[in-house]
Amino acid sequence: MKLDKVICPCKKVKRIDVLQAIADGAVTLGQIEKKTGAMSKCGKCKQDIKKLMKKLEDL
Repeated sequence: MKLDKVICPCKKVKRIDVLQAIADGAVTLGQIEKKTGAMSKCGKCKQDIKKLMKKLEDL
């Protein structure tokens, strides 16, 4: 998985930013949005962020 890939083009949020938010205690989509800004504009990245969270749960 490329960590430097942009997951939210509107806010230029990368996968690593989402992972860092989760490491810092974000456990819901709302908390991730608050910490990173992802999903706060058009919301098209929401499904990709959900998939990323699911991958982490499966580890």
